[in-house]
Amino acid sequence: MAKIIPTILTNNEDEYHDRLRKAEHVSDLIQIDVIDGKFANNTTIGVDTIRKYLSSSNLEIQLMVVYPQNYIDELVKIEHVSRIIVPFEIDADINEAIYHIKNHTKQAGLSLNPKTPIAAALHFLDDIDLLLLLAVEPGFSGQAFQEHVIDKVKDAKRLVTGLAVEVDGGINFDNTPKLAAVGADFLAANSVLYKADDFYLAYEKLAKLAG
Repeated sequence: MAKIIPTILTNNEDEYHDRLRKAEHVSDLIQIDVIDGKFANNTTIGVDTIRKYLSSSNLEIQLMVVYPQNYIDELVKIEHVSRIIVPFEIDADINEAIYHIKNHTKQAGLSLNPKTPIAAALHFLDDIDLLLLLAVEPGFSGQAFQEHVIDKVKDAKRLVTGLAVEVDGGINFDNTPKLAAVGADFLAANSVLYKADDFYLAYEKLAKLAG
């Protein structure tokens, strides 16, 4: 069984607030994507907006940024932020970022781009609370799901017993049951929910397929 996490990727504060309120009605955990325009060719709302709008749900912040430390310092101070995910594909001290997050009693996650093999990050897997596997190139929602990520979920589950694995990008009604069947713990869903005629019915359908 996988948990469906509504995901918010936007550079518009009003849209962020609207989507946050919708997501709070269906899930106690919401993913917020933060992109700096350097790690990926897009920019989103930042820490100030996340801080501004309190949430009844916990927030998982996926940092798609070149310098995560510039964001972690402020994110760890926000009470409703429960998990912070940093990208593997950066020229920075990932261990330092992980321990900085965990020292503030937040969960630490590591994300891998679609082309990055699990083995490349193997030495970090015992230190993190969550491995996030991107199934699309980072930066934009609405991309097609890359099927080989299903095998990456299997690899991660085989390599580290008990490690929570999340899949993000291109989640839809077709691949959700496949990902749940191979052991994915969380599925981060964006377009399939927010572009649906009825957000709440789409979430309910996705959650049933993930069960």
